Amino acid sequence: MMTFNNNEKDFQEKLQKDTEIPVIVHERINQAYRLIENNTAVQKKAPKDPYHWMKIGGRIAGGAAAVLLIAFVFYMTDPVMAKNIPVVGGLFETLQNNVSFFGDFADHATTLEAVDGVDAEGNNIAENGNAVSETEKGKWAEDNTTGQEEIGATVADTNAAVATAKGDSAYTKTADGLTITCSEVFANSQAVYVTMQFKSDTPFPQTETRAESGTPIIDLDMTGGVDFNTEASPVIDGQVEGQFLDDNTYACIFRYDLAEAAKDYTEYSEKYNEMTQQVLDEMGITLEDLDDQTDEGYALLEEFNNKVSERGGEYQKYIKAIDVPDTFNLHLDITKVRGLETDYQWSEDDFAKYGTDAGYYKYEGDWSFDIPVTVDDSQTEVMELNDINDAGIGLRSVIRTPYELTVNELYEEGSNSDCFMVALDANGNKLPYNDSVGNCNIFAIQDRDISTVDIYILDYIQYMDELKGEDNYNNNETKPEGQKWSDLLDQYAKYHKTLHFK
Repeated sequence: MMTFNNNEKDFQEKLQKDTEIPVIVHERINQAYRLIENNTAVQKKAPKDPYHWMKIGGRIAGGAAAVLLIAFVFYMTDPVMAKNIPVVGGLFETLQNNVSFFGDFADHATTLEAVDGVDAEGNNIAENGNAVSETEKGKWAEDNTTGQEEIGATVADTNAAVATAKGDSAYTKTADGLTITCSEVFANSQAVYVTMQFKSDTPFPQTETRAESGTPIIDLDMTGGVDFNTEASPVIDGQVEGQFLDDNTYACIFRYDLAEAAKDYTEYSEKYNEMTQQVLDEMGITLEDLDDQTDEGYALLEEFNNKVSERGGEYQKYIKAIDVPDTFNLHLDITKVRGLETDYQWSEDDFAKYGTDAGYYKYEGDWSFDIPVTVDDSQTEVMELNDINDAGIGLRSVIRTPYELTVNELYEEGSNSDCFMVALDANGNKLPYNDSVGNCNIFAIQDRDISTVDIYILDYIQYMDELKGEDNYNNNETKPEGQKWSDLLDQYAKYHKTLHFK
């Protein structure tokens, strides 16, 4: 699935006003490279900027573009927050109203508890019925020589010594002066949500915030996956949404795309690779020719992208669904935590030297976790549609949870999948996209009225060049008939469906 790095979106949008390279070029470059790298032709999320091409090496603008990255919003710590830092197990309650997919997680989540009857902070958890026996604790002490002298005969002494001697637990790991604790988990068939706390030995550097949400720009380099689909791609888009609790503590919610992990791309990848090679052969070019940073190269890139988009949609039928079990394990292996520095003094060659780490402070290490997950679909509604219009474009299904609306598109053979999706709420205003997801078919419901939702599938380039805009997105309930955004979308949509929810 095509993804965009949210952190890069925020600082790259600063480039948009100053760079002379046409927007259309960046859009086409981004599309083509992701098509090649990911073997996919599914929907792209509306970029808040069109400069995602820097992620593939900045080969066009180079290091000079980094000089333009200025005028960030300053991060300021809330002095009240430090007085009310929650216990690690209460992060959903603190964060759930401050993320793009907000909703009531706290009443449905499970608190993760460490092994040996000790929680993430070394406290005895016997009172909640999950502690192991004193015999097992004693055996742990016998098997771990480090710190044995501190391990006394009593259960209380054992608990304290475990925290001191072992340091890490199942859900708390320390490296490079940063302790990461996985605190709570909730899952439905669409996503797994995990709260995390990052505790630094020294204060975090001043951190930039996202332009729209105001949340700190922090992301994770991580891999992982689920034990019921070991063939799934191990690479995870480590976007997190959260806030600083004090100078040394950052808390966040990580969203793992479970719906995507429950897919088998084996046959799809094989068929899709054959198709892209066929397009290259028809054009008489190679992949290297698409890396030509000239007008001729851009023209080839656009032609290639158009041909692949015209054929790519129909290959989605080769993606096979895998049943999600009621319980499974999610493995996360974090190797880097990055935060975008405030007032970073850019130089022209920073991007060439540091790549995507340019401008970021970072912690590097090995923070590995195995998270037990139980799926709760009691609040999930699935609407099977399988609706196709005469152009071969339509919707396969729509899935609603208390936090998100996922719309799965459908393309038949011969239809052009170079499309973009927009959803309007019952007031005719644009539903926001989930900030933690890189595609444009997952919408954050937030506090919107979704008793009626209008889904539009539009030509990608036409949407970017002509239809999108802040003036169109909001306040449609006060606009006169004929001037609402839906009027414009109705005129140009390649597909339109009105849905009703209870």
